[in-house]
Amino acid sequence: MVLLKITAVFFMGMAVGVMYRIPRQLLLAASMAGVSAWLVFYFAALNHANIIFGSFLASLTVGFIAELLARRLRKPATVFTIPGFIPLVPGREAYTTMLHMVKGDYIEGLALGMQTLLIAGAIAFGIFLSATIYRLVVNYRMGGGLGHAGKN
Repeated sequence: MVLLKITAVFFMGMAVGVMYRIPRQLLLAASMAGVSAWLVFYFAALNHANIIFGSFLASLTVGFIAELLARRLRKPATVFTIPGFIPLVPGREAYTTMLHMVKGDYIEGLALGMQTLLIAGAIAFGIFLSATIYRLVVNYRMGGGLGHAGKN
């Protein structure tokens, strides 16, 4: 069952990469960023972590992998970030939120809507934080210290 989900996430990343016209030679790497992020999310869920915290850890993974691949392959990190975080997007939760609202179950809809917003925020913050930390570390290692961090 897990192998089937991994395959689905891989092909989802490939489809998103094709849709966003990522060069063919980068599709495999971009899809693997999504697979690794989903695996982090899956293992966090297996260890009974909160879904919001699992999404945050997975988005940190996407951000670090995207930055590593961007430096190694000399391409923008966005090429690897977008197919990487798409499998983490809480689409089912957003749909269920709207379904509860339409049915008039406002309390359940509001609770699920808040969870959806927190998941989306955790994903965005994880990607932002990983990119910031990676760039600070790279700039610090290049010899400027923290005074030159961010002047890339």
